[in-house]
Amino acid sequence: MAAWLLFGLTLVSIIGSLVYAAGLTRFGDKEDSKLFWLTTLGALVVFSFYVEPWLDVIGATTYMTNVFDPVVTIVDRPIPWHVVGAYTGGIAAATMVAYQLIKNGRPARELFAWAAFISITECLGEMISTHYGVMLYYDNKALVFGVPLPSLVQNGGMFVLIGWAMTATLPHVHGWRRVALVPFIAPAVYLGYTLLCTLPSYYAIHNNASATVSWILAIVSTALNSAAVVAAAYAPTVQRLRDKGSRTADPSTSGEPFPVHS
Repeated sequence: MAAWLLFGLTLVSIIGSLVYAAGLTRFGDKEDSKLFWLTTLGALVVFSFYVEPWLDVIGATTYMTNVFDPVVTIVDRPIPWHVVGAYTGGIAAATMVAYQLIKNGRPARELFAWAAFISITECLGEMISTHYGVMLYYDNKALVFGVPLPSLVQNGGMFVLIGWAMTATLPHVHGWRRVALVPFIAPAVYLGYTLLCTLPSYYAIHNNASATVSWILAIVSTALNSAAVVAAAYAPTVQRLRDKGSRTADPSTSGEPFPVHS
C-alpha cells in the first residue's frame, strides 16, 4: 500500500513538473524551457539507470522486490517504477528553480530555503519507504528514522550545487555542445558531491564500523555536505550575479541618475 501511495505521489510530481514546464514555455525564457527538457532527459535516463543503482551499491541501499515488479535490475539493484517517476518528475523542476534563483541574483537565504524544502519532502518520502519496507538502508548504523544522517542535507543541497554548476558552465557552451552536455550536468554534479562529501560514511558502512564510529563519520559527512552547499551558494560566479541583481534593484548604485519630475 505504501509503495502504491509513493507511486501516486510520483505521478503528482510528474504532473506538477509538466505544469511548471508549460509555465516556462508560456511565460518564461525559451532557453530555460529547453534546459528543463534536457535536464528531464538526464533525470529519466542517467539518474534512474546509472546514478541510482551504482549509488545504491556504494550507499548500501536496496528496494524491495515484493511491492512492484522492478523496471530493470542493474548491478543487482532493482529499480522500481516509482523511483524512475520520482526522478523524472522532480529533478528538472528542482534544478531549474535553483538555477533561476542563482541566475536572477536572489539572496542566498532563498537558495537555502529551497534546498531545505526539497530535503524535507524528499526525506519524508524516504522515511515512509523505509518504515513500510519499500526500501532499506542496510549496514548503515547512523540513521534518522531510517534515513542516513547526511541525506538530511544532501537531498536538497545537491540542487544548490547543480544550479551553481549550470550557471558557471552554460555561458561557455552553445548549440549542439549544450544539448549534449546539459543532460549530464545534474547527474555528474550529484555523483561528485555525494561521493566526495559522504565518503567518511561510506567508509564506515563498508568496513562494518561500530555505531559510535558510524555516527561520528556521519556527522563529519553531514558537515562536509553542508559546507559544500554554503560554498556553492557564495561561489564567485553566484555572488557576481547576486551583486549585479542588487545594483539593478537599487538606483543609487546603478550609475544612472535619479529621474527628475517637473
